[in-house]
Amino acid sequence: GKVYAPVNGELVAVNEELEDNPGLINDDCYGKGWMFKIKPDDMSELEELIHGQEAVEKWLRADIEKYAEQA
Repeated sequence: GKVYAPVNGELVAVNEELEDNPGLINDDCYGKGWMFKIKPDDMSELEELIHGQEAVEKWLRADIEKYAEQA
């Protein structure tokens, strides 16, 4: 199926261990629970990602407000 990722690129690896142990995603998402590796087509796309606690909090507040208005 499709892989949704924050950058465009080539899927170069998939963590097949998740088939037998999907709980790794929750238990160790930054270690053994990684899902896939992507080779970016354009490294400048990385600059458009959210970086830092303040930026994440600002994005999260805006997202919460957006969904609160829809309720």
